[in-house]
Amino acid sequence: MLDLDEVDKAILRAMQSDGSLSVTEIGERVGLSQSPCSRRIAQLQKKGVITGRRVMLNARELGFQTMVIVRIRLHSHEKKTLEDFQKAVRAIPEIQIALLVLGDFDFYLRIVVRDIEHYQQLLQSKLVALPGVREMQSSVILDVVKDSSALPL
Repeated sequence: MLDLDEVDKAILRAMQSDGSLSVTEIGERVGLSQSPCSRRIAQLQKKGVITGRRVMLNARELGFQTMVIVRIRLHSHEKKTLEDFQKAVRAIPEIQIALLVLGDFDFYLRIVVRDIEHYQQLLQSKLVALPGVREMQSSVILDVVKDSSALPL
């Protein structure tokens, strides 16, 4: 774990709250001029603390009205089975998140689709064909109470 000072943490908090901020705006928020702020951001990128910036899109406004959590149990935990499954999952754009977990199931997938018909089509054409799948359970998400990728700095 890196030892970050309060200024570095303030920069990271500002960037997490609004990824569209310019270096000048970040500097103003944390009390630095543009050059030292830019140098600190570059160092945080070089150290791998900052791995990129993303634009958050409103799924509903773009026609994706339904999210589904899919729990998957594989036939085996052999390396090839896991690799084949993971490769196939990465190729399906509707799968937003794929988590390898401990417990009753092996993977949790968060899937975004236009509607239930879209999910049924995805299920029948791609999900049931995923390699190594023994069991699959789906739950439709009724409401997102919290959705954050921000770290508690």
